[in-house]
Amino acid sequence: MYKRIGICFLTFLACLIMPMNLYGAENKIILLISSQSSWNDLINSPLVSSLVSKSVVGSMNIRTNHRNREIEYYGTINAGRRWSYYEINDMGAVENGLGDLLSQSNFSTAIFSDDPDTKKIIENASGEITYEAKDFIELYSEDNVDILQKADIILIDMDLYHTVENQSFLLNFINQNSVQLYLFCPYNRENSSDLTPFLFYDSRNPQPGLVSADTTRRLGIITSLDIAPTILNQLGIDHNGMFSNGIKIHPNNNAFSVMMRDLEKIRNMNSLRSPVIKNYTLLLILLIILFSFIDRIDRLRVKKLYHSILLSVLWSPILLMIHFNNVLFMILSYFIVVSSIFYIGFQISSYKKVLQVTSGTILIILALDTLFGSPLMRNSMLGYDPVIGARFYGIGNEYAGIIIGNLYLFLYSVGDFRNFKTVSMSLQLFFILLLGMSLWGANFGGMLAALFGMLLFCTHHYMNKKKKYINYSILFALFLSGVLWITIDYYFIEEQSHLGQTISQFINGNFYYIVEVLKRKLIMNLQLIKYSMWSKFLLTALIILGLYFDTDHPIIKKVGPSFIGAMSGAVLFNDSGIVMSATCMIYLVFPYLYVYNQNE
Repeated sequence: MYKRIGICFLTFLACLIMPMNLYGAENKIILLISSQSSWNDLINSPLVSSLVSKSVVGSMNIRTNHRNREIEYYGTINAGRRWSYYEINDMGAVENGLGDLLSQSNFSTAIFSDDPDTKKIIENASGEITYEAKDFIELYSEDNVDILQKADIILIDMDLYHTVENQSFLLNFINQNSVQLYLFCPYNRENSSDLTPFLFYDSRNPQPGLVSADTTRRLGIITSLDIAPTILNQLGIDHNGMFSNGIKIHPNNNAFSVMMRDLEKIRNMNSLRSPVIKNYTLLLILLIILFSFIDRIDRLRVKKLYHSILLSVLWSPILLMIHFNNVLFMILSYFIVVSSIFYIGFQISSYKKVLQVTSGTILIILALDTLFGSPLMRNSMLGYDPVIGARFYGIGNEYAGIIIGNLYLFLYSVGDFRNFKTVSMSLQLFFILLLGMSLWGANFGGMLAALFGMLLFCTHHYMNKKKKYINYSILFALFLSGVLWITIDYYFIEEQSHLGQTISQFINGNFYYIVEVLKRKLIMNLQLIKYSMWSKFLLTALIILGLYFDTDHPIIKKVGPSFIGAMSGAVLFNDSGIVMSATCMIYLVFPYLYVYNQNE
């Protein structure tokens, strides 16, 4: 008898000291997915309308590598990175993702869906989920309730259980248990937008708020890459190999109204962006072509008017950053700026001075905006679009090209300075850092483009045929700077740039990611060449430069090689290199024609 009592006592002690996650999560996690891709539709749901006032809300970008592959939207959530359909293993499953890590840590999973693609969100590498529901009509059936009580992480397809009875049962279940609810739309079947609703509700600590994440650095917006790391953080599981550090919560009593107001602004910008850029590039093309007619006119006033228009073009990206809630104020601001530019064009005869003031001022504005978190670029028509989701923070490709173009235009204008070499190297290094550092520009492609421009600048201005050791010293110094950059980005900066993330993926053995990045860059540039108005502007500019090319032109002599290097680097190392090259070209072709006409 004592022996039996002893065995029971030892068993009881073993149960006490056994790891908690052997029994499952302390709190249940429910992933509730819906095909409702708009808050206006989702808010009509009884469940959502009951929870939204005490939930953390936002919008989730669901962008993937291939829009026509539905499986990628679900696999990306599991992998915690941009997952591609050809990475599927022999079992038809996702490897090294959320499902695998949950399984390895002894957490049980359950799915309430009859869609095999939906299963990809939480399945392990063997394609297994602990519990799979069979009843897709009544969530409150005896078998379904048994699964809900047993499982730790539960995936429910809201479309199958959309009735009022099912939603009322689920709401009661959530409030009667310790549940953390994630509600989101992983795939938009209408393809109307890549920005879909997201809601997080904690039954233990319900509070209104807004989401954010390191992947977006924007209040109220996350990506589908953020969900898996957030769940793993809550369960205390390491998630190396995933891009995100998880979702951050910002308490706000008016979260839903703030989010909806910002979302409306984003959607308005998205609807205007395409026609504005199309008309803007068309205007640039017409102004370039107009030069061939203006060049034949001898009337001074007509030429001065054209010069003023050329100067206005240089300022146009800054004008597109000016926004007011009152349209009248915005038009008035545009009028004042453009009038001032026209006055400068008519009154100041020194074209080098005009270009110096113009490019220098633009550089200062863009540098300050970047250092303070890019509030102006973020709301510009030439900025990045959260709906598309190619970029959420830092310096976009359009403004990266504008910065590089203005940099070399400014260096041309100060070419006669006594300390030109010191000033030029210092400025180039500063803007390379500004473009590339993850804390500021976070544009690795833009940084490489500027670096290529700097290499040709050094070759053009610094290379010494007699003292070759100087040339080697410069190249070695640039190489060491690159190594130092990579080391700092990978080991010491928490919010890594694309370079740091790429190196991290390579070290973790995600070679598919590297191949996918290179493939995406090539395909994107080819598509831009075929369809984008920027490619039409770039081609027109090259034709006009070819027709009026002069090797003795002061801009070509001073910074021509730098422009060529920067634009070549942009195309080679950026998935929107054509766009970056085109915006950089604005600050070569228009000043070129301006100076050409002045000299004539």
